[in-house]
Amino acid sequence: MNEQPMKLNPRIYIILAGIVLIGAVLILTHTRYFQQFSHNRNLQTKIAEWKNEPPAAPNVTGAKFCVIYDGEDDYNVRIQEQAQRVLTDMRKAAVSVDLRKETLNLSGCGAVISALTDLTLVKDPDTLAGYLDQGGHLFLATMPEQSDAFLRLYRKFGIIDAGDYSDEQGIHLKDEVLLGEKGLEIDDEFMTNTVMQVELDPSAQVHATATSGMPLLWSYDTGKGSVMVFNGTMLQEKINRGIITGAVSMMMPDFIYPIYNSKLMYIDDWPAPYGSSIDPDIYKIYQLNRQEFFKQIWWPDMLKAAKRYGLKFTAVLIESYHNQVVPPFASPSDADPESLISYGREIIKSGGEIGLHGYNHQSLTTDPDKSSYYDYETWNSTSDMALSVQEALSYFKRSFPNYSLFTYVPPSNVLDPGGREALKQSWNNLAVISSVFAEDAAGISYVQEFEQAKDGILEMPRVTSGYDDEAFERWTAASVLTSYGFFSHFVHPDDVLDSERSMGMTWEELYKNYSTVMSRLQKNYPWLQAKTATEAAIDMKNLLSSDIELSQSGDVIKGKVTPLQGEASFILRTRKTAANLSGCTVKKIGDGILLVTVTKSEFTIHLSEA
Repeated sequence: MNEQPMKLNPRIYIILAGIVLIGAVLILTHTRYFQQFSHNRNLQTKIAEWKNEPPAAPNVTGAKFCVIYDGEDDYNVRIQEQAQRVLTDMRKAAVSVDLRKETLNLSGCGAVISALTDLTLVKDPDTLAGYLDQGGHLFLATMPEQSDAFLRLYRKFGIIDAGDYSDEQGIHLKDEVLLGEKGLEIDDEFMTNTVMQVELDPSAQVHATATSGMPLLWSYDTGKGSVMVFNGTMLQEKINRGIITGAVSMMMPDFIYPIYNSKLMYIDDWPAPYGSSIDPDIYKIYQLNRQEFFKQIWWPDMLKAAKRYGLKFTAVLIESYHNQVVPPFASPSDADPESLISYGREIIKSGGEIGLHGYNHQSLTTDPDKSSYYDYETWNSTSDMALSVQEALSYFKRSFPNYSLFTYVPPSNVLDPGGREALKQSWNNLAVISSVFAEDAAGISYVQEFEQAKDGILEMPRVTSGYDDEAFERWTAASVLTSYGFFSHFVHPDDVLDSERSMGMTWEELYKNYSTVMSRLQKNYPWLQAKTATEAAIDMKNLLSSDIELSQSGDVIKGKVTPLQGEASFILRTRKTAANLSGCTVKKIGDGILLVTVTKSEFTIHLSEA
């Protein structure tokens, strides 16, 4: 009797296939997860190589810029400081000249930036006029007063008739003064300038106007040289540096400067112990408590946005929301290690990074004025702050023993010298501090530049925040992108729980606005490279520690980056066509704007008329 082969029910095959598929997914997920741990260890090796190196003074190159100002006028000084910083960060040779102390001498000045409101300090206006006639370039970073010196020079500035001053609100960019923002219109009170009413020569090219249509920024060819004029008073503010960068780079032919080329997205207070309380507005819509809302709605939405818009999260954790500032700090009752493990794994698997926000949300400061500003408790000593940081690091290590934290974000962007010292005492792997770029009126925030501090830690500020599509945030982001090629934004999960911080909007409305901002970022700056904070910090350190040499002879630009570690990015403004490249690639990213990616230490770009 022949035995018949056993036939399995078709459902069995389906079940087996499902098991195989699930196994494959688990293996893939497991592999990606541990690849991220390996990546984290590689970052630790790189950081160890440079943390003990003293910060190098950035070298400068090219024709010298001369910044002229009145050292006895605070407004003049503030513009001079912004201009000097922009030029230094672009690696341009620059010297500032206080005309109260020195006589104007334009010999050797490849270009001049004037912060003067009183042109009589020039002494002889013909000095500027002759400089322009002979091929010089002049950027008026503020409109001068209508003195006799101004009346002798105003036609050189492209002005036919000059009238009274008035306060003008808003700005309309006629072209890409700021990268990616041609046509941008902002009519907001934060954008207010004292403007001279002017009629311009028909040959002047207007780059930006106030909302009323009055010219704010224009260029004008005069003699063999050129003038760029900003007819306003806002370039003393740090958030407007992009206008200085854009104006200078458009005024100078074939202008090239390095950028960081980084796109960062921070989530403050994540993971954090949010608990399972009921928020009426959330429960009304979702019938979920706080913890379940974040698990089922908020976090999946954020992961979808990251995938859709090409983002990497840098999530900075909180162990406790207790306001305790006196040790011992071990095992706070609201700590949530299960959420830390669950969300932490998803952050790492998605290509993101986990950093530290704090043991709790009490800013690391012993200054009662700063802590009381946010209704926080004041720490008694540096040693107490150091103990709290040790506990937060131990809390994380208990869940992720093979993963190192490198990035710190100060709660409410407040950190004093004692708090910074506490971090260093308790955290050997601390590599980067990310607070804020913009100055605040109260002088409370820990405000940063893009630089390496003397102790080796990288200062890498965040620039914008929030879910809403606000004019101020858009302007600030575009300004910093123009100067540094750097986008850095942060949000809080619990903004949606606070009616004031959410401006009364539901999560769906906030998420829609957030998606609008990220979609526009992706559309306007598709070339930006998504990075975590530590990845961006390493790239920033590489650029800061490299010498950059740039020169141009005729239509040939030559550059050298020493040492070149990986790749380096530059912005090149030119009306010519780039061809016959060596050691680099170029990509058009705007009208007369090229992204140069340097792949070899020495590179060459040949330009030809378009």
